[in-house]
Amino acid sequence: MRGIIEGFYGPPWSWDDRRRLSETLCAAGMDTYIYAPKDDPLHREQWRKPYDDVFLDALGQLAAPGGLRVGYAISPGLSIDASDRGDRAALLAKISQATDAGVTLVALCLDDLPPAPGLGALHGDLTAWLDDALEDDVDLVMVPTHYTGCVRTPYLDELDARVPAGVLIGWTGRLVVNAEISSDEARAWSQAVGGRRPLLWDNTPVNDALMASRLRAGPLRGRDPGLVPYVGGYLANPMVQAAASLPALLSAAAWLRGGDPYEAWLEAVGDQRVLAEGCDSEVPIELGRRLVAGRDGAAGDLRTWLEEAVLCRAGAWGDAVGPWVSQLHREARVCLAALDALEMSPEERPRKAAEVFVSWWGVRSLGVEVLGGRGGITAGMGQDGETEWVTDPSTYIAPASLTDLLVAEVAARL
Repeated sequence: MRGIIEGFYGPPWSWDDRRRLSETLCAAGMDTYIYAPKDDPLHREQWRKPYDDVFLDALGQLAAPGGLRVGYAISPGLSIDASDRGDRAALLAKISQATDAGVTLVALCLDDLPPAPGLGALHGDLTAWLDDALEDDVDLVMVPTHYTGCVRTPYLDELDARVPAGVLIGWTGRLVVNAEISSDEARAWSQAVGGRRPLLWDNTPVNDALMASRLRAGPLRGRDPGLVPYVGGYLANPMVQAAASLPALLSAAAWLRGGDPYEAWLEAVGDQRVLAEGCDSEVPIELGRRLVAGRDGAAGDLRTWLEEAVLCRAGAWGDAVGPWVSQLHREARVCLAALDALEMSPEERPRKAAEVFVSWWGVRSLGVEVLGGRGGITAGMGQDGETEWVTDPSTYIAPASLTDLLVAEVAARL
């Protein structure tokens, strides 16, 4: 299983978005799409309520032969009585709407729930019952409440004892959002669940909740090339901005094929390269560091990049990325003014510096982050042995703004 799961918090994609991405990712070697948007109330909070014919028709069209295999996810954990016959019947009836429409893969999502003693046993029994109740041509995967980490826990022990061997169990890595995921971590988690290979729900390039100010538009990084054989499936969780997610998803598809994730990203990003680099930030930050270090040609390289950034457009990514385009234009202009100040004589610099400082202050708090950002937090959290949430150093994102770096350099040279 190699594909994507629309599993973010935020406005769900349109059906046109789903169709376009399905066609492109299928051509790139992916094979699976799972519908699981957290903010569809009928997926989670109102899971008992039936879908209307409009939704089911669109789901059926997406599941028609020729694209990705379509899965439907349901997240009943907030209110289901897992052992109640009535609730089980309601769950099967809701899922049957999707399978009758042509879906052949079901995901039972029991994530993001408060831990409780015996919860693993309840979830394991519910999963086993559902696996038996589904038609033979419908596969089941499940996402547990404890879905991070690399060690055994009471919840996972209870789950492993009950979930059928053919049902893949979801895992996001050591943390919810990970800069790196290694084959050693996958092997350790596998040992924690009786030797099962995990279904890796990779929270990249997703930008929901704590990460909503950032457009995670760069290539796939930090995934061990040797990881693939140690997982039973791979599902990337994309951004709310569907079109802007595509280069990162194609980068992941290349990695899954054993190719170069960066080269695939570079080919896919096309005319949005500078916008993507400005949001991803690795390229401009490195150019800025070279300048501050006094490297030959650094100022010219950075100026060329910034002049392109001032002119960049959303293009195929559409209005959804408009705030980031506008912010990149603003900050790139401040950076160019800072470069002008740095290239002036010591006598001329103070007057230009005043302009730089005022314009810099005006762009610092506009809601979205580009060129490295000014610090924040991410979902770099994990779960302890009792399935309680704990923080990790990666939760904190240090300030790394190119704009701030250049303005500070102007101040240092006054």
